[in-house]
Amino acid sequence: MARSPVRRRWLLVSVESTNFRTLLAFGTTFAGLGLVVLGVLAEKSEGMDPVFICSIGVVTITLGLWITSVVPEFYSSLLFLFMVSILDIAPADRAFSGFYSSALWLIFGGLVIGHAVISTGLGNWIIRKLIALSPPGYMGALVVTALTGLSLAFVVPTAVGRAILIVPIAVQFAKQLGFDRGSSGNTGLVLTAGMSTALPAFTILPSNVPNLVMTGSAESLFGISFSYANYLAINFPILGGFGLIVIVLLNWLYFHEEPKFSTESEAAGDISNVGIRMAVVLGATVLFWTTDSWHGISPAWIAMGAALLIASPFVGALDARNLTEDINYAPVFFVAGVIGFGAVVSDTGISTWAGGKLVHLLNTADLNSDASIFAALLTVGLLVAIGTTVPTAPAVMTPLADQISAATNWPIESVLLAQVPTWVIIPVPYMVPPLLLTLSMGRIPSDQAIRLLLTYFVVGLLFIYPAHFLWARWLGVFG
Repeated sequence: MARSPVRRRWLLVSVESTNFRTLLAFGTTFAGLGLVVLGVLAEKSEGMDPVFICSIGVVTITLGLWITSVVPEFYSSLLFLFMVSILDIAPADRAFSGFYSSALWLIFGGLVIGHAVISTGLGNWIIRKLIALSPPGYMGALVVTALTGLSLAFVVPTAVGRAILIVPIAVQFAKQLGFDRGSSGNTGLVLTAGMSTALPAFTILPSNVPNLVMTGSAESLFGISFSYANYLAINFPILGGFGLIVIVLLNWLYFHEEPKFSTESEAAGDISNVGIRMAVVLGATVLFWTTDSWHGISPAWIAMGAALLIASPFVGALDARNLTEDINYAPVFFVAGVIGFGAVVSDTGISTWAGGKLVHLLNTADLNSDASIFAALLTVGLLVAIGTTVPTAPAVMTPLADQISAATNWPIESVLLAQVPTWVIIPVPYMVPPLLLTLSMGRIPSDQAIRLLLTYFVVGLLFIYPAHFLWARWLGVFG
């Protein structure tokens, strides 16, 4: 398929080039292997910790493979777990903590739910409803997809759960508009779905795990509490609302393709009996997810229970005997590796070491204005998030807030809130696991996502970050 003129103009050759990605993957792999060999051969001394050096090497290899995607993401995750195990870098219960995590069962349940939504015809019914709501053309399809993803962020309290709900629907939506897998139109709709339901949700207090990690730690460490309304007022207008507009525009610029079929309103038609039963289960699942703070049941067990019910004879949406054949479980292994990666980075001291170095840089920097302090905190937060992934970053940054506050003369609350923009505006997909899950489920090549996210990041640096600073400062936060 020929690239559009817009795509040619916006092409980032260095990222899209297969040769460059291969060279980058080999470079990071050999650099990481060099550190591993150095760590294995070195004797522990006052200035050199072999385990720490090996850890840096393994992390370098893994990040290089995740960023370049020269091998499937789940393969990189399994390779990471293998290297950690044979090098005895971290205890098995920490390296493989992803397999103990409830997030894994949330993904399992979500994969079953997503497959059942499509196979029962409920997905087609939802798609026809979306088409009926969608303005004409590709931009209309992107807008309704983005608003659907954002709406889910207000009612489903986990980004992984939202991704596994919306990505199959986005794929089916693209198919209904005539976009096959691998086409530009399909890529844009799927990336819009994943980005719109994952990134703006960092500005909605209970919607993503890092938000809760930061606010929970702030309360236990510093006695600082954030209300839902205040957190939303500070972060959502620019980072969430304006950020969503940028997401839609960039996906249109990169992947614009005229729908082959009409996007005009059409009747949704009737749902089959099994589709109705599936809709009841789906509605009950979302209701239980939305009210988890009231009943206390983990979203993972809600998803798992829904999956078992869907495959039972009572609902009959799926045949339990076909679950191992019809569903791609690669995302399960991939996310297990991502969770283990965060645990290993924390346990080996990489995150603490990096955080300490960054705080030292803040202490020595010439920070003579609120704008320079904000820029420095963004730089520190981004470096930590790039090195440890966003889910781990608040666990590193939040305990350092009092030291950063002393170095910058900003209130601790302002230091804490300065983390949020670095979760929303990101340059590479591996930093936010639900985005990588989106790529895996939607079968989107990571180089296309990286090209888009790098542009999104540049727009963020030039416009979204400054606008957010001015907005929050007007509210009395930064300064």
